[in-house]
Amino acid sequence: MNRTDEELVIACRGGDESAWEAITYKFQNLLFSIPRRAGLGKDLASDVLQDVFTTLYLKIDLLEKPEFLRAWLITTTKHKTMHLISRETRGRPRSIGDDENDPAFEIADKSPLADDMLIRLEREEQIENAFTEIDDRCRQLLMMLYLDGDKVSYSEIADKLDIPLGSIGPTRARCLDKLLKLIPK
Repeated sequence: MNRTDEELVIACRGGDESAWEAITYKFQNLLFSIPRRAGLGKDLASDVLQDVFTTLYLKIDLLEKPEFLRAWLITTTKHKTMHLISRETRGRPRSIGDDENDPAFEIADKSPLADDMLIRLEREEQIENAFTEIDDRCRQLLMMLYLDGDKVSYSEIADKLDIPLGSIGPTRARCLDKLLKLIPK
């Protein structure tokens, strides 16, 4: 079941652990990309991510507009990333004349996440959700055709799925149709 951000926040406030898991799963890749784009390594980016989710846990009851959870999480992640970068650069030797506008003290990529990046991530999530809702046979077929790293021949697919070789194409078309019907427009 796909719940809106507002529904997830309300469920979290009520102690629903599955809502916490859903929020974490839904936003972890997006939020992890923010400190990574800012130039932080994986460990520091993970620290930022953990700090953001801890802050959300502590302040979930204070969110005035739960429907804007995504925006709150992105803004919080950016602030925590900048704070960490600032903390990490404190104490480093600076030459005379350095000031806060020195490019060395700026975030590597200050541009906000592009709308098309957010749309792409949302679309990927919708596809993943739809993929889990199709039947096993279709899921296996589509994984073998499109997602497996190694190219699988039609004869191997026919053997693994125990279907006639000539029915793979029409079955693929039906499975893709099922998948597309499950993806919101």
